[in-house]
Formats: sequence, structure tokens, C-alpha cells
Amino acid sequence: MSSEKPRSGSRRPRRKIPVARLSDFPAGTRMEVSVGSVQIAVFNVEGDFFALFGRCPHQSAPLSRGRLQGTVICNADTCWETEWAHEGEVLVCPGHGMEYDIRSGKAFGYDLRLRTYEVSVEDGQVFIVM
Repeated sequence: MSSEKPRSGSRRPRRKIPVARLSDFPAGTRMEVSVGSVQIAVFNVEGDFFALFGRCPHQSAPLSRGRLQGTVICNADTCWETEWAHEGEVLVCPGHGMEYDIRSGKAFGYDLRLRTYEVSVEDGQVFIVM
């Protein structure tokens, strides 16, 4: 009879991947980090950190090179009037202009979502948590 305990699910332990010293990653900057074969785009937006899968699914453009801006919305919340919103929270693909919500990874206007990663700052170091 085995003395091993049964596994409770297949969750792997989460690991922290160092990105940069906080002092080397000021507000308004971004970095591209390779974790194995995966490219991850990490952004510092006024002290809030966001990490997303680093390649646009359309033609693999590097999202770390995309600009951050707002976008025009028009919905029931705006009484169907166009309105500029989400300033600094919309990542625009540098290849063909697809827009993603930097907080959720969701594409605006498409049923598509980029994978997002948790970012933590500890002891002056920025980490991606995977």
C-alpha cells in the first residue's frame, strides 16, 4: 500500500518571475519579458503594473511596443452618444491597431481575450506571478 497522499487537483505551485528593480521601472515604462518561449508585456501605468501575453494573436506583433491610449465607446451607459473613455488603459497593437483593455486583456469589439498575469512588487522588486 502506498503512503503517498492523493493529489488534490493538478494545480502547480505558483512561481514569481523577476522582471526588474522597481527603481529601474518608472511610471510610463514597459518591458518585454521572456518566460521560456512565452513573451509577456509588462506595463507600469502610474504605479499600477499590468502583464499580458506579449504577442497579438492576429499576426504576432509585439504588444510591448503598442501605445497606451483611451478609446471611443458608445453604449446604453452613454445614452448611445460617443464618449472618450479608458484613457491610458487601452493597449493598441502596433501591427494592425487592435485594442485591448490592459486590465482584463479583453479586446474591444471582438470576442477575444489575452491572457493576463498577476504582478507583485516586493522589497523593491517587480515580479510576474505565474
